[in-house]
Amino acid sequence: MSTNHIQPVISKDDHDLLMNYAKTTGAIQLKEKIQKAKVIDKADLPHDVVRLNSRVVVRDKMARRNFIYQLSVPGNNQTASTALSPIGVALLGLQKGQDVSIQAAKGKKYYIVMEVTNPVG
Repeated sequence: MSTNHIQPVISKDDHDLLMNYAKTTGAIQLKEKIQKAKVIDKADLPHDVVRLNSRVVVRDKMARRNFIYQLSVPGNNQTASTALSPIGVALLGLQKGQDVSIQAAKGKKYYIVMEVTNPVG
């Protein structure tokens, strides 16, 4: 996973919850990403940062197709992508317009964050 050396930004609440999940599940990539992240108060988090419960539209740069993901903790939402999945870890803390690449089973995938919608509150 690569985010072109962009430091992810996450809220203190998401940091604490995800760090707990990373410790109990052994999610190494998630733990590494959280440790690199800039942790700030939820009230100071920019509106277009991918966080838990975000709805994210990404564009596959090679396939030229858009995909929609919603990040959730495991078991919280059956229709959402878990924040522990490779795409969830990759998107966490990014903002609209930022690029990310992910090593998938069928090769490397390149995405750009097109839109981020976060719940109010």
